[in-house]
Amino acid sequence: MAPDVQEECLPALPAAPTDGGRALPAVRPEDLDVHVARQQFPLGVVAGSLALVLNGGLHLRQVPVVLAMFWQWCGVPAHTASSYTVRLWLLRLGLYQLSRPKEQADDWMWIIDHTVVLGPHKCLIILAIRQSAWDAEDRVLSHEDVDLIDLVPVTQSNGEVVYQQLEAATAKTGVPRSITSDHGSDLRCGIEFFRDAHPQTGSLYDIKHKTACLLKHALEGDASWKVFVEKTNHFKQQVSLTELAALAPPQQRSKSRYMNLDVLTTWARRQMKLLDSSKAMRAAGLNRQRVEEKLGWLRSFTPHLRRWEELVALAGGAEHYVRHEGIHARASTDLAERLPKPATPAAKRLRKDLIKFVREQEQQVRDDERLLGSSEVVESVIGKLKEVSGQEGRHGFTGMVLSLGALVGKTTVETVQAALEDTPVDAVWNWCRSHLGPTVQSLRARIRQALNLEQKPPPLLLENE
Repeated sequence: MAPDVQEECLPALPAAPTDGGRALPAVRPEDLDVHVARQQFPLGVVAGSLALVLNGGLHLRQVPVVLAMFWQWCGVPAHTASSYTVRLWLLRLGLYQLSRPKEQADDWMWIIDHTVVLGPHKCLIILAIRQSAWDAEDRVLSHEDVDLIDLVPVTQSNGEVVYQQLEAATAKTGVPRSITSDHGSDLRCGIEFFRDAHPQTGSLYDIKHKTACLLKHALEGDASWKVFVEKTNHFKQQVSLTELAALAPPQQRSKSRYMNLDVLTTWARRQMKLLDSSKAMRAAGLNRQRVEEKLGWLRSFTPHLRRWEELVALAGGAEHYVRHEGIHARASTDLAERLPKPATPAAKRLRKDLIKFVREQEQQVRDDERLLGSSEVVESVIGKLKEVSGQEGRHGFTGMVLSLGALVGKTTVETVQAALEDTPVDAVWNWCRSHLGPTVQSLRARIRQALNLEQKPPPLLLENE
């Protein structure tokens, strides 16, 4: 008799939005009979296709195949659209979310960031949520909580350019109460110019980037840390193609490496437990002598690891607090009560610096409010954009950057219908031409065409011809 296997339940469909609309995956058979103005396919095919991309994580080329299989299994006599058509629906939805009117209010909180890819463009992304909406939800922000206010690709950026972009965005929401960013040089300078014109706007520094800077300061002078990182990299190279590949450490970033120290320290702690457990090695089918030969060096870092884990725990505690509670009038006091009191000098300094930073941030907050101290949501949305763009994201900005608008906000079946009715394909092409111009892909196509016209290689002849 086969051994019992615990079955896993599939995740439930997203709950219906509070405005009465239907969540995108909740497509009904009757939607296949709903005609959309100026659209060949019915609403059910459009919404189902977009749900597979936005909720199912499928690449565009996979959507027609999966949807056709589903229709066949269910006996539904419906056609599927090509991946190119699904792409256009995605861009039309994105442009609709970008262009639709936003409510004018004085409690908008903006989260901004730059994203760069191959090519000359740099794109400013402005997401936003109102204080009243965040207070009502009282949780860490998700993609559906924020609105896309602006999406501005440029080939040159500096403080003055960013300032002009921020000023233009006020036409959509009014002057924001706060702007949260990672304080990149262009952004920081542009926000300073903006605050000169609008003193009521606060400027908040993302807690994750601040803790990374403080950890960098704490560890750059730590000689044992440098040796540990070098040995870890060497160990990864040694075992990646061997039977010990499962012990290899996680890939370390060349950029922003201090933002994920917890991953490396967690790996080290786990491997130390393995080294101390012959039973675990036998259960895993590992040769103890071989593991000791390659990984035994890790034991010499046991006392250092405790010190590093203290630093990581303090940084993580501050990030968790600000991410959940925001910056408010008692933030630094509450944080001081929650952060553990460490034993090592480096950790004591870090704790002091974290509380000082939050205290400085809270000087911009009024007594009855809390502001966003984390820009994590915009970085998460940028990551999702790269995932949806797939191969296109490796070739510079294309029109797929517009799909970012489809990744945020509460997208319902009704939203998709409104987007296709209000946003024609020509509007997408016009936006791409005016904001992107010639892309890296289009220039490559021109080069290939020019080479084919001017440098056609002679035919290859065999010796007996």
